Amino acid sequence: MSLQTILSVAESVNIMDHKFAGQMLSRNMRISTSEILTVQPFQFSIKPMNYLLYSKNRNVLSALRVADRITEQYLNFGSTGWLNYIAYQGDMSSVQINSVTVTSATANKTIVLGTLPSISSAAYIVKAGDFIQVDRYSYIATADVQRGAGATVSVPVHRTVLTTVTTSIGAVIGQYGTTTALGGNTYAGITFPVILRDYPAYTLVPMTNDSFISWDGAFGAYEVVL
Repeated sequence: MSLQTILSVAESVNIMDHKFAGQMLSRNMRISTSEILTVQPFQFSIKPMNYLLYSKNRNVLSALRVADRITEQYLNFGSTGWLNYIAYQGDMSSVQINSVTVTSATANKTIVLGTLPSISSAAYIVKAGDFIQVDRYSYIATADVQRGAGATVSVPVHRTVLTTVTTSIGAVIGQYGTTTALGGNTYAGITFPVILRDYPAYTLVPMTNDSFISWDGAFGAYEVVL
């Protein structure tokens, strides 16, 4: 839980989830663009709080040393004060979401949801910006999707689905639903498997009978895509 602890008390979180694109500006000032197809990984720069008491956080430092920049760790925003990042915006209840499934029709940049609740056809299953997790990976809905009258709905997402869904699996939407096992544990709601690329050094700042932990930079976490 080391990096999760850092996230839970972070001063700020910088997030990069955009495409890898190239741009060229011609001599007559016309701009052209091209997209380089990648897995479009989530990247997080977490600015840690500089007033953690050393005596109460030595276990956090120890866990960070063990994981270092080698071992996969997991960021679960729903269990922190950063819930707003992944919070569900649609009209389903948590119980209804727990019954929704991701179907085998899911492919490319479309997640197909089934086992839908009996709610108004005008109710929103998801809204643009909502997160859906399939297996290890999370995706952001790019449009509002209403319930409609069909047995399934198609949700356009911001990147290509990285998992081949062969049988229907339980959906994880926002802070609801249970993830697949990540590192031997499951989590409630959207959870990102990451490895640190940037691991700042720390300084002990003395205070009466203890020290504060002060960091010299941000933790850079990079989504692990297998």
